[in-house]
Amino acid sequence: MSRAAARATLLHMLPGYLAGAGVEPETILRQAGLSVDDVERGTVVRRSQIHHALELSARCVGSAELGLALGATAQPDLLGAIGSAMTAGATAEACLQTQIALMPAMQSHAVITLKKQGDEAIWTHRLHGDDERAWLLYEGAASFNVHMLRHLLGPDWAPVRVIFPHRCRSLVNRYEDHFQAPVYFGDCDEARIHIKRHELSLPLRHYAARAVQPLRAHAGEIAELRQEDGSIELAISRMIEASLPLRPITLAMSARVLGLSARTVQRRLEDRGTAFEMLLDEQRHRLATAWLGSREEANVTDLAMALGYSDTAHFNRAFRRWEGQSPSSFRRRRLGQTAND
Repeated sequence: MSRAAARATLLHMLPGYLAGAGVEPETILRQAGLSVDDVERGTVVRRSQIHHALELSARCVGSAELGLALGATAQPDLLGAIGSAMTAGATAEACLQTQIALMPAMQSHAVITLKKQGDEAIWTHRLHGDDERAWLLYEGAASFNVHMLRHLLGPDWAPVRVIFPHRCRSLVNRYEDHFQAPVYFGDCDEARIHIKRHELSLPLRHYAARAVQPLRAHAGEIAELRQEDGSIELAISRMIEASLPLRPITLAMSARVLGLSARTVQRRLEDRGTAFEMLLDEQRHRLATAWLGSREEANVTDLAMALGYSDTAHFNRAFRRWEGQSPSSFRRRRLGQTAND
């Protein structure tokens, strides 16, 4: 189980991309226990949540090449120091070396290296402890780096080849068109970008000596994440609310999104004096009263289904426990009060 942490700002291009595709970004992010505000503020979250948000987005827009699109449109300045580093050196190698040094401030359990073999340099990226869901983040990172190197070395620049550790989810020729180079899948345990070695030492035309903040100013590493119990409760509440109209999320499913065991999540919620079942019940109560109190035409059967109940009878019993009356009586009284007001 991965314990890796990352700044949610890695997803800074996702809200705009989803909105452009006609998808409400908050809906997707909340299913991963995140919010648009987390992304904008660069909140430190579990990397498994980022994987989940990317996976949901790819399914929602029907594009297995989502990582490529996001990486190519990423804005370095919005990534903070590690993004700015990509344009702060006199050579492409200097930019990459600064990026490598700053990676611990962006993600934990992630290692980038720049190896030199013969006439090639090889940029490598490995996410330790992550499962097969890491494929979109690998592809996004490679796309971002190729995009930035193309910005530094000229629009016609292309890598020698690109290699990914996972299987291909789409057509290989789409990746080769994107990178303008051969692309291979499943041949190693890390992502690799092979570059002609001499290109990395070419002077960059745009470079102008300027004051760059010393690395120690960004040296606060993201260590193993031990989220506050309250943030886990908030993340699970978000997941429950977002998933109810589709399929109620389970304890095991929410734990996987958080990169934790179900027992750990259960124990952390108990420390807060709550439990997964209580959070689910609270969200159903809140949504049911809001729906019935604002919609005269609200269909109780449809509402029961939307809240994940197997039948209306189960919902009616739960509602009587919450409010001491039937859903229909509650609606009549609430809407009657609103009309009188």
